[in-house]
Amino acid sequence: MEDSDTKDGSPPLFYKDFLESTQPSVAKHVSDLWEIEYNSYGNRKCIVTRDLRLHCQKCGGIRTFRCEHNKVFKLEDEIVEFNVRYQCGDCHEEDKFYALYAEFAGEGAGVLYKFGELPPFGVPISNRVLRLFGKDAHLFQKGRQCENLGYGVAAFAYYRRVVENHKNDIFEEIIKVCRTVNAPESILKELEQAKKEISFTKAIDVLKSALPQGLLINGHNPLVALHGALSVGLHDESDEYCLASAQAVRLVLTDLVEKISNLKQDDRELNAAVQLLLRKKS
Repeated sequence: MEDSDTKDGSPPLFYKDFLESTQPSVAKHVSDLWEIEYNSYGNRKCIVTRDLRLHCQKCGGIRTFRCEHNKVFKLEDEIVEFNVRYQCGDCHEEDKFYALYAEFAGEGAGVLYKFGELPPFGVPISNRVLRLFGKDAHLFQKGRQCENLGYGVAAFAYYRRVVENHKNDIFEEIIKVCRTVNAPESILKELEQAKKEISFTKAIDVLKSALPQGLLINGHNPLVALHGALSVGLHDESDEYCLASAQAVRLVLTDLVEKISNLKQDDRELNAAVQLLLRKKS
């Protein structure tokens, strides 16, 4: 099997990294694919099913998944197909299945190909994000599916369409948070003005002031980051570049929505605490 990604001189992956971070229908060189298992019944090739860090829907976060058995093959085997089943080490209820193809090479290396996996590749989209997009939530999910399959242009197109359709919803949520944290009036005026612009990219051009600290990502304005990504011309860039841009849009947007939700939740809890103390005092 030809691995298109090895032609550019990229280094091989570890088995663990391949299963965690490579979408289906892609072949990659793996440096620690197999080893020799020595026993009294005869030596065999062995693929050690190392622990993985994956998202567990049941637990609601990243957990350690373990496979009970290694996969063993005859020494003379050069090409094999096999399935592995992993289980969450915390809840012991969430399973992860992989269908794989391997070509063995020398010194424990080889090529690994992923036919598919269940649940599907990637971390599920947060319900908070889906609620923000309402009837267009299915478009965002289609974008995620395209991203999982490595279809960069399609994923980027879906994400950009959803963001443009819900520009006002995004700005309205930010405005609510700014009012909650008593942000300067200048920020509120700029955000209100930005809502009136036709496109998301033009809306960002209006902004001059920084957002509240609680909405920044590593000290940077997430809206400016989204502006840079969404300004990409679909027909001017490679599918690989569009895929990276699509991933960036999803990650930044998801983080922004989570920060908005957390600030609103903190404000509700603080108000409830104040009201409780005031009632007690009276």
